[in-house]
Amino acid sequence: MFMDFAVFRQEVRLEVFDYQLLAMYLTDFKKPLDKVSSLIADGKIVRLKKGLYVFGENWRRAPLCLEMIANLLYGPSCISFEYALTHYGLIAERSAVITSLAIGDTKAFTTPVGVFEYRAIGREKFKVGIEYRDMGKEGGYFIASKEKALADLVYRTPGIRTLERLRHFLFEELRVDESMFRKLDFHRLSEIAKAYNKNTIYMMNKL
Repeated sequence: MFMDFAVFRQEVRLEVFDYQLLAMYLTDFKKPLDKVSSLIADGKIVRLKKGLYVFGENWRRAPLCLEMIANLLYGPSCISFEYALTHYGLIAERSAVITSLAIGDTKAFTTPVGVFEYRAIGREKFKVGIEYRDMGKEGGYFIASKEKALADLVYRTPGIRTLERLRHFLFEELRVDESMFRKLDFHRLSEIAKAYNKNTIYMMNKL
């Protein structure tokens, strides 16, 4: 059986796609999964997890959006923690792992395009402070606001009981850009602290 992969690439606008879309082009195959395996072996598509794929390097029209992939791999989820803080420029060290907050279980996926980690939280805490980045025809992704990303990390860090310990954690260990920290929306931070019911997040307003 024959599949014109070039036609498939031309008609699929997005870089990320699922098996349902791929299967529409494999209806003539008695064993479509064998064809999928062949496409993977040839480097035409890359499997991220069961049922989710991206095009191989030589077939991509644009760089992959790792943030959008993170949302699709496991969810509901949003980019947060170290990766979001790097994205915003609050910390200088580039996070090698794409970190997310998620409703559900704590999980990790090691894929050919990167490592994705998900740290679980309750639904009510999850939905506070999330923003959507619209990428037009490419879709979009959910990401924690600057305030939420920082609060998520503080919320997950044990042993912070005093202002001095919090200051050391933020500005010495994380090396948060202090000038950017001073420009955060502290009203929003208070709303997040209220939803999280965590004193250490309230304490950030006192630094």
